[in-house]
This record gives sequence, C-alpha cells and structure tokens, in this order.
Amino acid sequence: MDYFGDESGHLKGVLQGDCEICVMAIVAGDKVSCGQCAKRAVRNIDDIPEAKWNDLLDKQKRRLFECLADNEHIEFGFATFTQEKLRSVDGYHYLHQDVKFPPAWDLALAGYAYGEILYEMGASNENIATFTFDRISSKKQSEKVADHFQEYVPGVSPFIKGSRQSPGIQTADCLAGAVAEDHKGESDWLSNLDQSNITECSYSSLAKLETDLHRYETEP
Repeated sequence: MDYFGDESGHLKGVLQGDCEICVMAIVAGDKVSCGQCAKRAVRNIDDIPEAKWNDLLDKQKRRLFECLADNEHIEFGFATFTQEKLRSVDGYHYLHQDVKFPPAWDLALAGYAYGEILYEMGASNENIATFTFDRISSKKQSEKVADHFQEYVPGVSPFIKGSRQSPGIQTADCLAGAVAEDHKGESDWLSNLDQSNITECSYSSLAKLETDLHRYETEP
C-alpha cells in the first residue's frame, strides 16, 4: 500500500502560541485513489495549481470530501498536537531551550507522529509499503524525520517529495487542514467520512519525545 503524509501548522508555532494546533496526517491506498480527489477539487481552476487546503474555497473543499467519502479504497490517519498536549510531557520546559538532541525536538516529534500513525494503520504488517511525505525546509531535516518514523515501521520505504509532485501529498494536506479546521470549531469535515476508516493517535509519539527529554536531562 502507498501512504502519503503532510502537516498543518507547525510544532514550534504551537509551543510558542503562534498557532493553535499542529496536525500530522496520512492517507493510504493506491497512488491513483489517493491523488484523484485532490486533482478533482482543483480541476479547471487556473489560479490554483494544486490542492492546498488553505487555498480552497468551501465549494472546492466540499467537492474534495464528497470524493473522499465515495472512495472506499482510501484510509485516513492523523495525530494532533496542541500546547496543552506538549505541556503534558514530563520535561516540557526543555523544549523552550531548543533541545539539541539529534534531531531538533520538532523533527523528532514529527517523525514519531508519522511513525505512530503508520504503525496504527497497519503499515508494519505489509510486505511492501511506501511512505511519501512533503519535504521539510531542507533535505537533511526531511531525512531526520524519515529516520524517526522508521523507528516505528522499519520496513516502510520513505520518499520525500514536494506537494506539487504528488497529488497524494495534496490529499494529506487537505486532510490535515480539515482536521485543524474541525478542531477550531469552524467545521465538521470528518463527519463526511466512514469513521471506521479513520485512525487518530498521538500518545505514543509524545511518550517517545518524553523519553528523549529524560535522556537529554541525564546525559552530561
């Protein structure tokens, strides 16, 4: 199976109070199924070259979710992180000191979140599985995220691409944006989907981060 990932918001922004929530989201299925709804949402719209949630009008968002709801071959997973959740981590105060354990804490948590979602969606049980996610600001940072998700699912092959190169990533972007919008009470997009096809998590990835922080605390 093919998995595609993207995020909405930024973990450091959540920590600093600049954004309310960060969502790491994954859609799973074959490449055609995962990408066709994103393509349909922006078809024949000249000024929107790709399906990015924050650029879509409500009618385009509805078109996308109607397509997702009709497609029985796509599964959805996400993890949400708020300031309250970050504060629940023992050793939380170290995050404000820009902890330097490799990699930076936000890259570690992003990787753990992707890994937790992939694991809970069953990626580790497949003979062949790929995970393509939207690149971070640099290749090195993206590779660090990949290293950390592979701690959960070592058999899943990572691919790093830009969203314009991958309609599957665009669908994941839209899922992440919809989850964030629902969290803020502005909508109820997820109610359009079969709830049995949705995996929600974040506990394990936060626990892994907590372990990292304790290691940082005890090392000289």
